[in-house]
Amino acid sequence: METRFNYQMLELARSSRGITQKELAALINRTQAAVSQWEHNLREPNEEDISTLSTVLNYPTSFFYQEDIDAYLPPVQGHYRKKAALKAVSRTQLEAHFRLLGGWVNKLQDVIEPEDGIAKPDFLDDTLTDTSPEDLARQLRAKWRIPNGPLRSLTTLLENHKIVVAKTWMANENVDGYSFFTRSGMPVIYVNKDVAMDRLRFNIAHELGHLVMHSDCLPDAERENEAHRFAAEFLMPRFDIEDQLRGLRFESLLPLKAKWGCSMASLLYRAKQLKLVNDDRYRSLVIELSPYRKKEPVDVAKHGFVEHPQLLGEMVRYHVEEMEMTTTQLKGMLHLNDADFSQLMLSIGRGNGGMYVSHR
Repeated sequence: METRFNYQMLELARSSRGITQKELAALINRTQAAVSQWEHNLREPNEEDISTLSTVLNYPTSFFYQEDIDAYLPPVQGHYRKKAALKAVSRTQLEAHFRLLGGWVNKLQDVIEPEDGIAKPDFLDDTLTDTSPEDLARQLRAKWRIPNGPLRSLTTLLENHKIVVAKTWMANENVDGYSFFTRSGMPVIYVNKDVAMDRLRFNIAHELGHLVMHSDCLPDAERENEAHRFAAEFLMPRFDIEDQLRGLRFESLLPLKAKWGCSMASLLYRAKQLKLVNDDRYRSLVIELSPYRKKEPVDVAKHGFVEHPQLLGEMVRYHVEEMEMTTTQLKGMLHLNDADFSQLMLSIGRGNGGMYVSHR
């Protein structure tokens, strides 16, 4: 049974489509003042207006009647990594997109009990505030009993410890990843699917750093640097890689990338972090690497590295197979239209490029 129109869902829907109140008003032939009143709960749109909003914003009518706004996490509860400054509208759209991603995971997880296979994560028991990011990375590797050397599948490792990883589309190509905890405490990492695997792996490790260190902190430049340091140590442990980075030459970056599954740029920066190259040598190597900034040589997927998330797909599978939900029911639960639902299913490996594939 539909309840009262939820003004907060209107703001979320509009922001997720990247349009302003003024633009929405023009699209639905209403004044900006009317839209503003709706979004501030000063007036409620009539049924005809709601139907028009549903059509223009491309969300089912049920989307606007959801009572559980807390499912869609506020942006401050997550961390996201961006490569450059974003315009105000782009940032608003991006944060709305992340809130939707968080809401979908919350809705999928809400009915799954730990004994059904989705348990809470296995992080460090106590994270000391005066512990360095590098020490925390080493401690986590030790706790998880990770062997020395490269990690062949960071995704499998994290999902084995009940951390959801998903490669998804981003509302802005300049954003690399986003991480947050669901209402029940499950950690989730979303990463931009449209990046090379070596960069994707670093992005996952970076977001893992946020989850380990910054669950109670707002994102800022210092936190980003700490997550970067954590990722570097987690993927390229000092005591494993130090000798291999001594006397670094441009030609040696190629086999090192193939061995470690990390970008040549991150390997070079790691050498600088460990003070194995001086500033002049670092600048010289950066110049040599500059022609490959957008696309580096060496495909790490051809060297045994695999990043194929499955846990979120398993959560969907649980609803389809264990709860016997139909595609229509699943879309209704998530309040998604056909196009957005198909895109979500594709991002978690349960689609065929068009309609949802039910594995029953």
